Amino acid sequence: MKKKQYIKLFSHNDLDGFGAPSLFYTLKNEIFPTVEFDLTTCSAGNLDRELAYWFRQPEASRFTDVYIMDMTPDSDYSFQLLEQKFANHWLIFDHHESEADLRQKYRANCPGPRDESVNPSATSLVWDWLTEQPHYNKLSASRQTELAYLVELIRAYDTWDWQNDPLLPEEEKKDADELNQLFWFYPLSKSEEFIHNVFQAGWEDYRDQNDLLIDTLNSRRANYLKRHLRTIKTFELDGYSFGVVYASDYKSEIAHELLLKNDVDAALVIDQHSVSLRSNGRLDVARFSEKYFRGGGHEDSAGGTLECNPIEKAEEAVIDEVLQQAQVNASVEAEEKNESSGGLGDQLDPEMAAKLAALFEN
Repeated sequence: MKKKQYIKLFSHNDLDGFGAPSLFYTLKNEIFPTVEFDLTTCSAGNLDRELAYWFRQPEASRFTDVYIMDMTPDSDYSFQLLEQKFANHWLIFDHHESEADLRQKYRANCPGPRDESVNPSATSLVWDWLTEQPHYNKLSASRQTELAYLVELIRAYDTWDWQNDPLLPEEEKKDADELNQLFWFYPLSKSEEFIHNVFQAGWEDYRDQNDLLIDTLNSRRANYLKRHLRTIKTFELDGYSFGVVYASDYKSEIAHELLLKNDVDAALVIDQHSVSLRSNGRLDVARFSEKYFRGGGHEDSAGGTLECNPIEKAEEAVIDEVLQQAQVNASVEAEEKNESSGGLGDQLDPEMAAKLAALFEN
């Protein structure tokens, strides 16, 4: 009997970030029968912190490999720790252009796409790598096709090819959109379970089982976009124009619509401490995000972090407005009170008061 292995997985917490590690769990029986996986997901910008914390834990010593998906460490120190503690037993499946130079330094540990002409995602990079592993052929041809289609839906949505690639079939674009909508419908605590269920069932069966929910989500999204796109603010910087809108849901869709309906170079969708950026191709938003928001991503799609919290700023503005109005109301009330409490002489014209005084003296 082969000795059991333990592989630690780190990944992003969006659709692509959950899709990539789900492939390992889905193909565990066929390709990794003696492996136990343990997954940690985190938001963009927090990978180095998660790695630093995990490396200090006693349990880290029992793992034989580390696989990182949909993210690349920003710190050279993180790479040094991976090299020191796991030698050649670590891999990074990432496609974000802002960290491409870092991955190039460790390209032996960073698998690339099988087809260089196709924009990869983390899920498609994992899939390409898995198809080259021993025992992959244990999967039936129908199961390979089923999983490959799900991988393609995630890749198409994450790279925005579902909107930008004119050669992508319309049915595939529709499926990619609906899969992403379902993913964000569920709370983050249920994301892993949702993706697992989709991979187990296959998209066609899962979609049929959730037809009513998908139609409801389509209607909800249409109303949400219409309502939020009324509040766009614009500004110019460094010769480029920007549209800004607040939204907590449907960020990519809102940014896309903003660019279609407004003559701006980039869209910024803000939510609490995060900002999502999309470009029409005239501005590299990955570089812009890195410069202004400590973020990164792709030339036409990126994300970052805000120093301020727009919600808190809005709450403070409301409080200030209420307090200012309270001062105005108090001033008006005081003035009205003074006017109503004055005697007859206070209300008379001075000339009339003098005449009345002379009359009473006589």
